[in-house]
Amino acid sequence: MSEQTPPEPLTTEERKAKRRKDFWQLDIPLVISTTLCTTFTVIEVRRAAEGVGRAWAYSIQWPLIGIICVWIWHRYRTEGNVTKGFTSKWKANLQKLEDEVKEVDHLIEQAQPKIDDTDPELQEWREYVEDLHRREPPGGPSIASP
Repeated sequence: MSEQTPPEPLTTEERKAKRRKDFWQLDIPLVISTTLCTTFTVIEVRRAAEGVGRAWAYSIQWPLIGIICVWIWHRYRTEGNVTKGFTSKWKANLQKLEDEVKEVDHLIEQAQPKIDDTDPELQEWREYVEDLHRREPPGGPSIASP
């Protein structure tokens, strides 16, 4: 795997532009989603208190959705991507597995016996198989008539 170079520091203008972009693309959606999740949680807890059994599930569901929204926001703010940390771990695991496969393939190649092509019986057998394939091709009788 190749080493990643650290990113160059941002200039003041670039930081302001990034902050403005983050505000509209990350902060505003976070405020909206957490407000909705909080509102729906309060509504469902009230419904559950009134005796609606199904509302208990929703009163647990909405806080979990809010927590996931905060987690996604945090990942985007810190890493710029939700899956960045996961993909680096998967790539490392994949590289480790590929190395193991190469090692096993190498061991298999070493363990296979070498075939001596000078064996006269082997040569006779190969000639017999070639002659048989000419007379009766594999896969059934030939279409052409003799």
